[in-house]
Amino acid sequence: MKRFPHLLKMKFPVIVVILLFLVSCKKHSEGPFIAPTALPPSDIGLNYFVADWTKIGPAASYNLFVATDTGFTNLVTGFNPASVKDIDQSVTGLSTKSQYYYRLQAVNSAGAVTAYSNTIAVTTADTMDDHYVYIGSEDENFYCFLGLTGTKSWSFATRGDIESTPTMVGGSIYIGSSDQRLYSLDPFTGAMKWNALAQGAILTSPAYSDGAVFFASYAGYVIRADTANGHEDWDVYLNGSKQLLFSSPTVVNGLLYIGGQDHNLYALDPQTGNRVWAAPTDDTINSSPAVANGIVYVGCSDWHMYAFNAATGALIWRNSTGDSIVSSPTIVNGVVYVGSYDNGVYAFDALNGNRFWRAPTGGRVQSSPTVVNGVVYAGSFDNHVYAFNATTGALIWTTATGGRVLSSPVVGNDAVYVGSEDNNLYALNIQTGAILWMAPTKNAIRMASPLVYTYQGNILRASVSGDQQ
Repeated sequence: MKRFPHLLKMKFPVIVVILLFLVSCKKHSEGPFIAPTALPPSDIGLNYFVADWTKIGPAASYNLFVATDTGFTNLVTGFNPASVKDIDQSVTGLSTKSQYYYRLQAVNSAGAVTAYSNTIAVTTADTMDDHYVYIGSEDENFYCFLGLTGTKSWSFATRGDIESTPTMVGGSIYIGSSDQRLYSLDPFTGAMKWNALAQGAILTSPAYSDGAVFFASYAGYVIRADTANGHEDWDVYLNGSKQLLFSSPTVVNGLLYIGGQDHNLYALDPQTGNRVWAAPTDDTINSSPAVANGIVYVGCSDWHMYAFNAATGALIWRNSTGDSIVSSPTIVNGVVYVGSYDNGVYAFDALNGNRFWRAPTGGRVQSSPTVVNGVVYAGSFDNHVYAFNATTGALIWTTATGGRVLSSPVVGNDAVYVGSEDNNLYALNIQTGAILWMAPTKNAIRMASPLVYTYQGNILRASVSGDQQ
């Protein structure tokens, strides 16, 4: 025991060397002191943008320069430069629809600075532009992209594939996941407000009405939850027994409509979940119902399009296609538009079911048509997005993606947005179909469709669940 202090003295220099080595390694692990890489802005507003850049380990701060010219001779007040400790910074007080440029230097604790980074150009938004585009992916993430550039603003991770199309109302965005939960998120930050257990995967899209959100689970439940906290008000089986559900609910004029695998279209009381009526078909209903002028429309796997009285469930008409209808119908100006597995898009008279036209595609159409300004947009299993004349069915343009397009298009102010199984969200030119940008996810975008939020605060949604934007 008496020898211990002596041994410690002998080992002390070795310990010091080891500690110095570890400190040296830590400093080295911070990486070289080099210029940061400027990244595309993570948000763009009418009078601001959020500049982003990579982290440099040895940097104590960053010098952010913002100018109206590429030579950085006309610098923006307060950014000549601005000293920033984080790796993003909101640049405010800018002019609408104007071009700006930014670049950076890293600064270490001794005050030394690096060379300039690359330069990023950014144009502030116009009031008519699309701000955010939301969509889910099979990579288990829900994404928010910038409508102007396709840059990712944020993403939210779930524990399951996302086939559901979001609903946004009252400052919240609602999305289902195959992890058996419905999520309520802040649409601007992606922060979760609450989640509700569905007792089964949620492949369908939620519907909102009167302070409640309604959704269906793969396990067969139709569920009503309070939007304030996700508390479950009721859950029901459609026919008193378990059945898989692929149809999304639609709530219109005090009734909830949803299709069943038991060959029935149902109308439920949204307050209680009690059944009001059931209308029979000849096969399963995977299509989501749409309601217009007192009539509820839905497609069926028996190859027919149906129209029922919305109050009573009485059959008004039905007409055939050449294969199953999984696509959800859209009703615009007295015409029902729907896709079929027979490789076509149809237009029917909404009152009597007479067929106006059929437009061919190169593959099945599960995508739900969207109709804006006399043009019908739909995706196909042949990897293409189509635009047809709404009156005649004549082809206007078609654009190829790298995978099947089951996702339903949404037409914003700046582009047509749609997901593809090639893992990308696409923004297409409305008039020509030219690809404006592609935003990648880490897996396929299948049935999930986009939702668009504009700078004017408008919410544009695909025709899933019977909603026409």
